[in-house]
Amino acid sequence: MIRGSALLLLLLARLAEAQADVSVVPVVAPAYTPELGFLIAAGGVMTWNGDVRTPTLPRSTLTLTAGASTVGAVLLQSRLNAFVLNDAVRFTTLVDVRDQPDHYFGVGLRNGLTRPLGAETTALRRTWWTAEPTVFRQLTGPLYLGAAMQLSGTLVREHSDGVAGDVAFQRHGAAVINTGVGLTLQLDTRDVPINAWRGVLLSGTFMGFGRALGANTEWYAVTLDYRQYVQLGWPGSTLAWQVKYRAAFGDVPWSELSQVGTPFDLRAYRWGQYRERTGLTALVEYRAMLPFPSTSLWSHLGAAAWVGVGALSSTALPDFTSVLPSLGVGLRVELIRRVTVRLDFGFGRESRAVYFNFLEAF
Repeated sequence: MIRGSALLLLLLARLAEAQADVSVVPVVAPAYTPELGFLIAAGGVMTWNGDVRTPTLPRSTLTLTAGASTVGAVLLQSRLNAFVLNDAVRFTTLVDVRDQPDHYFGVGLRNGLTRPLGAETTALRRTWWTAEPTVFRQLTGPLYLGAAMQLSGTLVREHSDGVAGDVAFQRHGAAVINTGVGLTLQLDTRDVPINAWRGVLLSGTFMGFGRALGANTEWYAVTLDYRQYVQLGWPGSTLAWQVKYRAAFGDVPWSELSQVGTPFDLRAYRWGQYRERTGLTALVEYRAMLPFPSTSLWSHLGAAAWVGVGALSSTALPDFTSVLPSLGVGLRVELIRRVTVRLDFGFGRESRAVYFNFLEAF
């Protein structure tokens, strides 16, 4: 199944290369995650130049993924990265909508590790959504200031007695609405932000949520993100690492606590199993596209391997007395220049997962 998917992706990449004006490429691929089961995901990616007067401008991208799984989950996800006005203005947006059976283990690493997975203790069905638009304005050189907004919510329609008895769940209930605004300060020297081979990203974000904005709780969150990319050998051979920290303060809903073990960091755990006020992840990843001439079909094929750890804490400082390890390997296919689709195979602490998605995890 994986070999057939890789072949299909390679043929699509060849089609995109052979027709230079093609800016939309469709993709269909299987995947498996602990929370969704077996999944068929279909989608597409569109790229364009946001300012025709600047040929060297990073290409803007819009991705769309829809999927249905064997556990009865459906999802729709879209990401926008747009660069305009000679890169003086940037737009980023994430939209994610899901309806799925799920499991809620409570708050803290201990609960995530020890609460049994089952219909009596952790089962629920919920609909959740998020929309996170940000507009960045260049201050000077690689320094940008962004105005951010987040609209998100969770509606639990069915839940077990075990979930109903959880203290954190009882505090905020089955319906949570979050409306927040914030600021992001970002230093970005990456050569291509959506798939960097060289450069650094330093980012700090403050988001505040309140009833005056339409939320049903009052809280705020601070996120710090450090990424660096070093080219090793040929173009497309990259050593990348990331350290990401998030801390939430105030009356934080159970659904908005910091999470470790998502498809965008460790890639090895059930999404939502590990949550607390503070989360920290650190990863090192090597990515390599095969060093064939650009005219070769095989130049669109690559691989990745990573190792990482995650930690949680109820205070602002991460607790490293017990961590969640992760290691994995992945397949990369370049559909359009520097726009990849990935199949990642992650292994963690008594857990494993397979992910299909556009662009790199970080």
